[in-house]
Amino acid sequence: MKQASPLTHRAYEHIQSEILAGRFPAGTLISEIRIAEQLGISRTPVGEAIRALAAEGWVEQQPRRGTVVRSFSRREIIELYELREALETFAAAKAAVLVSDSVLARLDRYCDEMQGLLAHLASSSAGMLDGTELKRFLAADMAFHLLIVRTAGNSRIMKLVQQTRTISRVFRMRRQRHSHKVVERAIEFHRRIADALRAGDGAAASLAMTEHIQVSRRQTIDELDNQLALDDPDAPIANDLPADLVEELRRIEEENS
Repeated sequence: MKQASPLTHRAYEHIQSEILAGRFPAGTLISEIRIAEQLGISRTPVGEAIRALAAEGWVEQQPRRGTVVRSFSRREIIELYELREALETFAAAKAAVLVSDSVLARLDRYCDEMQGLLAHLASSSAGMLDGTELKRFLAADMAFHLLIVRTAGNSRIMKLVQQTRTISRVFRMRRQRHSHKVVERAIEFHRRIADALRAGDGAAASLAMTEHIQVSRRQTIDELDNQLALDDPDAPIANDLPADLVEELRRIEEENS
């Protein structure tokens, strides 16, 4: 949406935030008139925003009904992770050749922040990372990944990764908590990736990224299967993401664009 007008960008962010926060669940009819009235703008930028969201797969046109928020099936979620794997493993290998000391320092800071959250979790009686701590963890996680993709220097890959990570994040946040094991494994993978980049070893960085995303995919699908007891592999999955996290992740995306 970088080339869009300010009003179109505003409408786009508003609709996307409503979808991510669960206020526009799957099947919701998107009314140009209502959104234009809510934002105090004309229908033209709202229509442009809706078309952009449709192109990215957030909404779809249904005959005799109009534009609705689309649902994502279990199979589609798997496909999103497969796309992430293909793109981010390539980016990791390329970044190993291009990475600078300043980028490595930032990657280390993200790892250290996640490590601090893990230490906090270990010292508490909660047993699960949630609330503000989870927000910080997810923000550091996304910043880590997007910085690597940005370092690879391919703007098209960056755009696709941002889209797939934003959508797949919806489903990882259904439970809105992360266990000690999940957090610990993520940090281990991030350290491996950062160390491989520091050594200029593209193959090792790519391998670590592959394993990291595959583990994340299995965790996400296992959680969905356990929670929803899906019998139909194409059954739709609902959306739910905290509103404040939506804004935080969007800020990180913009910083790394």
